[in-house]
Amino acid sequence: MRKSNFLGVFGHSAIDIIYSSASFPAPNTCVELVGRKEYYGGTGANLAAIAASLGVRTSLASHVGDDFPKEFKGRLQELGVDVTDIIKVRGERTPYIIMISDAEHNQIGFVDQGAVLMQDSLPIRTHTIDTSKFIHVGTGRPSYMLKVAKRAKWRKRTVCFDPAQEIHYVYTPETLKQILEYSQVVFMNSSELETAKSYLNLEDDRELLSYVNLVVNTLGREGSRIITDDDEVLVNAISPDAVVDTTGAGDGFRAGFYAGLSRSLPLEECAWMGAATASFIVESVGAQSVLPTWEMVQRRAARRKNV
Repeated sequence: MRKSNFLGVFGHSAIDIIYSSASFPAPNTCVELVGRKEYYGGTGANLAAIAASLGVRTSLASHVGDDFPKEFKGRLQELGVDVTDIIKVRGERTPYIIMISDAEHNQIGFVDQGAVLMQDSLPIRTHTIDTSKFIHVGTGRPSYMLKVAKRAKWRKRTVCFDPAQEIHYVYTPETLKQILEYSQVVFMNSSELETAKSYLNLEDDRELLSYVNLVVNTLGREGSRIITDDDEVLVNAISPDAVVDTTGAGDGFRAGFYAGLSRSLPLEECAWMGAATASFIVESVGAQSVLPTWEMVQRRAARRKNV
């Protein structure tokens, strides 16, 4: 019998190489980098790992290389992630992401796509779609993700589109329109939302509701907005005990949001759970280093009474 999952995640499983620097360099100059460390990462694996730690039955679909660490896969399995659709592509390498944070916790990143570049010629992984209720269509090749979204809609799954920063340099107006046709929900930060509006010739954020039913707009330290035809709600961020590294904060928010959905909470409450989860992720370096439980998130969400 196939495993029943609530959340099916399509996205990168990558090795994050994280540095810090006092500031970013101007063009044609250099600055000193310090604190190099390697962590398990990637938007897909981050979301899946954090969601599973919150008790969400989660399946992860990722393409990785021959060098994918068996310890990485083992860690996901220990957390309860369904790893059936983590697929090694022969002759290719696992994606690597270099993230650099400055003193203000701003970040710039460089992505080596590795095996993900082969997705255009690979068949989609159907197990994650067929066993899950919500399909999170994250980072990856647009043509591949479009096929994922089509099958998911055909299977009457809820398609949640989250292109992350790839919307700026991987997607085009045409590929964005194509995938939105099969989506019911979008997750985007404000920069990504502005790019989406420019691609679609939209003036107002709410106009995106002509394509989807729900817009979840993350605002970093300002919180998030939940936009539907009926309402628009601003949910504040929840302060962490300390900000050490913001890598994966958005993935944490999404995991908390899905954890709320899996427990049939109202959308605003889901956003509060997302805020609480993100507050834990920024307290350590690396998105998967210290993972909260659902009970921890619930307790911290009570801080909203003080914000």
